[in-house]
Amino acid sequence: MTRRAIAKAACTAAAGVLLAGGITVAMPGTAMAARSDCERGANGFRDIPDNLAGVQAGPDDRTLRNDPQGLVGRISLRAARIDGDIYGFAAMSVPRVGDEIWMDWTLNGRDVHVQCGPFRATRDGHPLTSAAKITDNSPNYRFRACGGGGGQAVQCTDWW
Repeated sequence: MTRRAIAKAACTAAAGVLLAGGITVAMPGTAMAARSDCERGANGFRDIPDNLAGVQAGPDDRTLRNDPQGLVGRISLRAARIDGDIYGFAAMSVPRVGDEIWMDWTLNGRDVHVQCGPFRATRDGHPLTSAAKITDNSPNYRFRACGGGGGQAVQCTDWW
């Protein structure tokens, strides 16, 4: 079986789980899923260290906060090669305690997605990441990074 065929089968299985109500599905503006939906290998996600930098994956990033101390919280969608595969994940540079990051994952390219997170910053100024999900070249299998907290409005990158 080719890698693409395996990824397609995984997407099909995940879509079946979504339709069966096996995991939390959130539309924009609804409550987030639990971290347990994407930690420790759940739903094909992979735990990664908060200091994994990767490379910019999406076309943009978002500024969450630019406070007087010069701590600019930036949210971005990143990608990294892990064990030969490319994984996407959300990252926040220079968060403050209470800031949150999560990654949205869609199977239909539009509106149905699983929210992986939120992951909450527990230390000022240290990078923060979501769990990572293997990428696929299907136009319907997409990611975006979102964040908020500390009284800041939620910001999301564009879908990638």
